[in-house]
Amino acid sequence: MRKTLLFLMLLSVKLTSAQVVDDFSDGNFTSNPAWVGSNSLFNVNSSKQLQTSLSSTGQTVSLVTSNLLALNVKCEFLVQMNFDPSTSNEAKIYLIADNQDLNAPLNGYFVQIGESGSTDSYDLYRQNGATVTKIIDGPAKTRVDVNTLLARIKVTRNDVGKWELFTDITGGTNYALEGSVTDLTYTNSDWFGVRCEYTATRSTGFIFDDFTVSELTPDVTPPTLVSAKVLDELNVEVVFSERLQPSSALMANNYAVANLSAPTSVTATSIANVYKLTFASALPSGDYKLTVTGVRDLKGNQIGANNTATFFYVKPYTLKKGDVLISEVLSNPRTGGVDFVEIYNNTNQTLDLKELQLANIDATGVPASIKNVSSASVYMPAKTYWVLTTNPTVVKQHYNAKFPNQFVQMSSFPSYNNDKGSVVLLGTIGLLERFDYDEGMHIALLKDGDGVSLERTSFSKEANALGNFKSAAKSSGFATPTYRNSQEENAALTKNKISLVSKTFSPDGDGFEDLMQIDYSFVNNGNLANVNIYTDKGILVRKLELNTTIATAGSFTWDGLNDAGQQSKIGIYVIKFDTFALSGKTESFKQTCVLAAKL
Repeated sequence: MRKTLLFLMLLSVKLTSAQVVDDFSDGNFTSNPAWVGSNSLFNVNSSKQLQTSLSSTGQTVSLVTSNLLALNVKCEFLVQMNFDPSTSNEAKIYLIADNQDLNAPLNGYFVQIGESGSTDSYDLYRQNGATVTKIIDGPAKTRVDVNTLLARIKVTRNDVGKWELFTDITGGTNYALEGSVTDLTYTNSDWFGVRCEYTATRSTGFIFDDFTVSELTPDVTPPTLVSAKVLDELNVEVVFSERLQPSSALMANNYAVANLSAPTSVTATSIANVYKLTFASALPSGDYKLTVTGVRDLKGNQIGANNTATFFYVKPYTLKKGDVLISEVLSNPRTGGVDFVEIYNNTNQTLDLKELQLANIDATGVPASIKNVSSASVYMPAKTYWVLTTNPTVVKQHYNAKFPNQFVQMSSFPSYNNDKGSVVLLGTIGLLERFDYDEGMHIALLKDGDGVSLERTSFSKEANALGNFKSAAKSSGFATPTYRNSQEENAALTKNKISLVSKTFSPDGDGFEDLMQIDYSFVNNGNLANVNIYTDKGILVRKLELNTTIATAGSFTWDGLNDAGQQSKIGIYVIKFDTFALSGKTESFKQTCVLAAKL
């Protein structure tokens, strides 16, 4: 039984640790709770109330006690001033403050009482450093006794920052609303206190009693992990939805990062709900997942299960020549289009594009019109293609972007002429790569180069190597932003190949083998193709492709329709795939398939 009582007592202390309750019935202000500040200039009078002490000089005195409640909070207190208040004799009751010294610059909120005349208004102020701003302007109230001010004040603030100020100028609890406002400028607190400014003759005239700072509504909501981010190679910043109990927040074993040891230490920061995790050794580049358990908010609510946050880290790295390569250039967009430059991460690590610059050249061949790719970090995974442009939306409208998130929207772009020009990549070491393009690089049979990009065929060759950039294939939509170039050669391929995904298909709309897919792959790029469909009797039924520039690897599909748009009959069909290159080389392939139907 004694152990149970002890546990309940400890729990009670824990649950009320964030509150303030003091009616000074114990005859002091040094314990339960402890007030600090101008202690020698305050006393507890015979009526068990906090009162300012006699002073021979005019001055400003203050007392504060710990208060961590800043949202979902209710403050109540009694104030009495045994004189006619004025701007020289006024009181400020600080509901929220981040500085123990109420005479110094601080961030918080206070109720001010005291102005010249027999009427008083009760006002709420926000303080930012030494600057104060009235946010609730209460109406003027006439005192019954000109020489005495007596009021009980209640101030509430809910979870979304709505303040309400109430008073009863008879000292009772028949409260009247003075005003309301929503203000979320400061959402954390360290202190609650009173500040009295007086002339010598008014030094004993300030009386306070019945202080209560408590939750507006019971807090039963556990804290949540909001985010985590890397500060440097050893430190990670963690943000929670609310302030935590230090005993749990600073316990390193409550933090687990997959594939890493627990942090060696956890420290509080200047922001109350933000903590710093420090690890023993430098973080490797990569993705991380942080899981937090066991931490509690100031009310004692424990964080729920599955509170995780992901973060990403890339070790500082200086881009070198060959790390980022020019992959594709569109300098002559179709009507309504925009230029773009595609780049390729030629390394086996994630790169930060923040230090990358894009440029052209001036008449002397020097990089000009230099533009930063991004002012913030943009992480480019290994072996990926990313597109630089001023308008990703337009590029995605005009072309099939296989990886739509692999775009960087630049605020401005270097000028690239339609017919010829130079694309330049720069890093902190200087020139990374330069590509000199010319419209003559397009395939000779291309009727119109508008909207057709130039694609790199090999990353193992210099950008300006003869034939290393060619027209993107028509079969790929004339550009391949964010993925492998249609004209990129596969060094591992030794033989041209045409194949069918399935030898049979049934274009009946049931979702199973409705299309005949014809896959192709070629050792060399720059090929054009004619694809025709014949019956087993040799009758031409469909001209599927005609003089189409094709990628080094890709596919076509036949939906079973003939050239008249009619469904072809059930039976055996021959697919004839003929290719030719500008060099004069031709090649022909045949595949047989069956157009089937359900019985």
